[in-house]
Amino acid sequence: MQRISTRLTARAALLAAFAAAPFAAQAAPDHHAHAQAECRNCGTVVSNHTYKREPERASGVGGVGGAVVGGLLGNQVGSGRGRTLATVAGAVGGAYAGNRIERNVKAETYTDVRVKMAVGGYRTFTEKGAPRYHNGERVRVLNGRLVR
Repeated sequence: MQRISTRLTARAALLAAFAAAPFAAQAAPDHHAHAQAECRNCGTVVSNHTYKREPERASGVGGVGGAVVGGLLGNQVGSGRGRTLATVAGAVGGAYAGNRIERNVKAETYTDVRVKMAVGGYRTFTEKGAPRYHNGERVRVLNGRLVR
């Protein structure tokens, strides 16, 4: 009789363990989802926009150099008043061209990174240089800057 009772107890315990297994799996905490919910400074990169920004002012070296070269080239054309006019026009055109060339050479690359924040909303971060983040990449905001 004791054997039957032991068998029934073992079967009951085994049956209870199998019946409770699905509930135990559901009750286990999901630490990954909880960690993402806590990260208020996390987000996902939505887009990148890269562009060049010229300095507002040039140093003047390009303009002066362009004026000299333009004036010398203009002086090679015509004679008399025509030569004088060509020299002035060459100097003015060379100064403008030299200034533009200098500004293009000193232009800097910037990237606007648009991030969809985990808590909702979007933020745009402007970084100097080529893009460092790709669309869909998870990032975090630390001291106002993006980090992986």
